[in-house]
Order: sequence, then structure tokens, then C-alpha cells
Amino acid sequence: MLDKALLKKEIRQWSSEVLEVPDKSFNNLPACPFAKFSWNKDRVRVMQGEGGYWYDLLKIIQNFDDKYDVVVYCGTDYEKITADELELRIDILNEEAVQNDLWVMGSHPDTEIDHAVSQENFEPILEEDYYQIFVQRLEVLIKASDSIKKKGYYKKYKSDDFKQLIQRRKEKWLEQKNLK
Repeated sequence: MLDKALLKKEIRQWSSEVLEVPDKSFNNLPACPFAKFSWNKDRVRVMQGEGGYWYDLLKIIQNFDDKYDVVVYCGTDYEKITADELELRIDILNEEAVQNDLWVMGSHPDTEIDHAVSQENFEPILEEDYYQIFVQRLEVLIKASDSIKKKGYYKKYKSDDFKQLIQRRKEKWLEQKNLK
């Protein structure tokens, strides 16, 4: 069982040491250029998820609390779900999330991401592994993504990755926006 205080401390440390550091792969921008601001404004919620069928995660999607920029859901049942299953379930969740102007992203300890930032020098606090699922407002994410695209953030992305990750969520957002 994960210690909740240590989990939040580890995620904060990982963000500070990995996500918030300028990186050549992202045109000298941090992997997550807005993370530091959100942490500094206490707008990040880290939670240990129940796992399983993610009923608790569904409640977050259905009742997102806008005092947070992002909810980081950490699941310890990663041995019961493969990286591919996690990705598939996130795709399904996004069908619901988009209707609530949200987007869900995540990674499993076994996920391989071509455009991922290096984590070689990061020393975790906890011994336990877990997957991470991030829930954010879609419109905010789209606008942030557009702003960093202008700064060359996605220059080194493979075309297929860009289409799958960035273009797809914008298309989903535009579809939903046009339905309203």
C-alpha cells in the first residue's frame, strides 16, 4: 500500500526533476511547460486510485473540480493491466471525458514512449510501481498545446505520434465544440 503523502512528494519531485527541466527534445522547453506553475499555485491533485474498474476515476471525470489544473491518478494494480490495456481504457474514457471538456492521458510502468523525456537520473522515493493517469481540461490543454507548438515544442515528434496524440485530441475537441 502506497503512503499518500510520499506518493504526492514523489510525483512532485518527478515533476520538478523530469518534467519541468528544459530539454533539447522539446526545443529547450520543459517536457511539461506548465507543470511548475500548476504546482506553485497548488492546482495539482495527486491521488491513489482504487484501480480495478476505475469507478473513482469516472467520478472525477463526471465531476471535475476546476480548482485543479490536473488530477494525477496513480494506480497500484498495474500488474493486473497491461500497458496496451491501459491505453485502450484511456481511449474509451476519453469518449466520456471529451463531453465534459476533459482529456485523459496516462502511462504504465511498461509503456514505451518515443517522445518521452529522459528519466535516467530520477531516483524514486517509493519502491512500489504504479501507472499514472492525468485528467485535464481539454480546452486549456488545446490552447497550451497550440502555444508551445509555435515555439517548436513538437519539432522532433514523429508525424504519426503528433497525429495520434496532438491532432486527435484537437479534432475531438472541435467535434464536441461544434455539437454545442
